[in-house]
Amino acid sequence: MPKLLRVDEVTAYRDRGYHFPIDALSASEVADFRRKLEDYEAKSGGPIKAEMRHRSHVLFTWIDEMIRHPKILDAMEDLLGPNILCWNTSFFIKEARDPGFVSWHQDATYWGLSSSDVATAWIAISPANKVSGCMKFIAGTHQSQVKHEDTFDQNNLLTRGQEIG
Repeated sequence: MPKLLRVDEVTAYRDRGYHFPIDALSASEVADFRRKLEDYEAKSGGPIKAEMRHRSHVLFTWIDEMIRHPKILDAMEDLLGPNILCWNTSFFIKEARDPGFVSWHQDATYWGLSSSDVATAWIAISPANKVSGCMKFIAGTHQSQVKHEDTFDQNNLLTRGQEIG
């Protein structure tokens, strides 16, 4: 029996490769996490730098708190089972009028893990809509990995500019 998701949501996730939305964090919790990011940026003199955007849960205690939030863990457990490891955290932040983008890609292709039995908890701490450049998915593409190329495009927010070739 799932802890947070319904059985049909878990089934749909396995079929499509994604499921959203999940109300894991309250509006006040999201606001608090965003405030902590903005406080860090104010103290460091600007937007969080690239080297601080990856594996951030080992750098910031508040991100470690976020990844251990009971509802986030419950959703991940519903999808993966109880033995959960947070392998990575990343910020994909696009400031206003920034040319940055994330190319079409499949995460499992370039992670270098021995298993693709993984899930991403994508947590929006700002509005995620068409105007702000929301996340897009193609259902079923998790079932077969395709060839990717490293472009190293300076505007690509992925580390090597990975994109489907």
